Formats: sequence, C-alpha cells, structure tokens
Amino acid sequence: MARKLILTIIVLSFAMLELLAVRQAQINTVHTMTQLHQQIYTDNEKINVLQIQIEVACSPSALQELVIIAEAKHEQP
Repeated sequence: MARKLILTIIVLSFAMLELLAVRQAQINTVHTMTQLHQQIYTDNEKINVLQIQIEVACSPSALQELVIIAEAKHEQP
C-alpha cells in the first residue's frame, strides 16, 4: 500500500513538473509575441512618418517649386 502511494506521489510530481514546463513555454511565447507586436507598432509609426514625408515632397506646391527652379536653370546661358 505504501509503495502505491509513493509511486502515485512521484508520478503526480512528474506530471506537475511537466505542466509547469508547458506553462513556462507558453509564457515565453507570449513574451516573444508581445515584443514582436511592439516592434511592428514602432515600424508602422516609422512607415507613417515616411508616408507623410513622401506626400509633402510630392505635393503640387513642392513640385511646382522644383519645376520653377529647373526652368530657371534651363533658361540660364
């Protein structure tokens, strides 16, 4: 009887350790996912800034200024 009880306790202990290992793996995965989401957010912010800069540089007023400068250089002897 004592042998069965000890064996049961040992088996349950190993099962609990395995569950703890699985839980730790889940925690590590969620941590990695969180870091990746933060990196994606940061990169999206950088992309938004670049899009705004491109829109400003390609706006009609900015292009008109460039055309005027190019025409002025072309007209010079």
